[in-house]
Amino acid sequence: MADFTVDPDDVRAHGRTLGTTVAEDYAHGADGIARDGVIDPPGFGVALSPLEAMYIQRVDFLVKDVRGAADVCRQIGAKLGVVADQYERAENLHVGGFGGTPTPVSGLADAYGRTGLAQLAQDPGVLVTVGASITLAEIGAIVGGMSACAALCPTFLIGVAGAVLFVANPVGIAQAGADLIRHGDHLQKALNANFDKICSAATGTWKGQGRDSFVIMATRLKAHLDELGAYVRTLGEALHSLEVALGGLWIALAAMTGPFLIWLIAMRAAELIPGAPVLLEPIIEAAGAAMAGSVTTMVAGVTALGGLVLAVVNGLAKDFLKLMALPDDGAADTPDLTEFHVGENFA
Repeated sequence: MADFTVDPDDVRAHGRTLGTTVAEDYAHGADGIARDGVIDPPGFGVALSPLEAMYIQRVDFLVKDVRGAADVCRQIGAKLGVVADQYERAENLHVGGFGGTPTPVSGLADAYGRTGLAQLAQDPGVLVTVGASITLAEIGAIVGGMSACAALCPTFLIGVAGAVLFVANPVGIAQAGADLIRHGDHLQKALNANFDKICSAATGTWKGQGRDSFVIMATRLKAHLDELGAYVRTLGEALHSLEVALGGLWIALAAMTGPFLIWLIAMRAAELIPGAPVLLEPIIEAAGAAMAGSVTTMVAGVTALGGLVLAVVNGLAKDFLKLMALPDDGAADTPDLTEFHVGENFA
């Protein structure tokens, strides 16, 4: 350790920056992810509520891991102060270790209890907060049209029941997706870059084994933090895929429901009004042609809905599989940075 040298004031200053400014930036980042990752009721809807529970678990993990980064920065900052103090006292380095406090993420049952569906069941009044959304209003109009179809054609009740399972909050999903993409990019390009910059600056006047260990530790932390940022962005992209898929489903249902309702009304009028079939035949033919898959029977409407639902689920499968592998190299389902340990000489 004969070559061990430190500029105490320089190291101490960078330690304070890591322990205050950088740590607070990560804490604010975690708060932003927690706040903007929430999707108001009805969330993903009934059919996709298992995916929503998984999504909530992932957000919970990421928030706690980023908060763990804030705690680690505070601890590192404090230890850099120790480095400076010890050099001034003895020109030798001894940095005591500390153990993190692992924080497990929410279980599936808890996450499911926080889905939009569960919140709606607990307090139906929460729908008032999202009722002004034009997208939800349009969904309501489509469901109303489908209900009218079911009133004229009881067979279509199956279609209405299936569609209701996919009543979600596309606006909230889209906003959360955009926010998470923004937070992921900010984490990587701003917060992590600043962490790396300050850590590099802290070693500028420092020589010795402690410095080498510090560099290894900082590199390891930076790699994990970049992984977190990329994962937050992936989560946002998955929400974007969900919003596109749900939007496509409801647009297709709207395109099918209008002509189908006209067709049903015309068919019923043709049955009840003498001489009407001849007059209504062009309307019946035009409505039939406009329906997805040339729907001209009652059962075909239900079949078309089933095809749309399968398309939504299949389209989402690939994107949501990305959410299965959390950046979790430590204890299972425990955010790594809440259990991070800085030992002797930053090892």
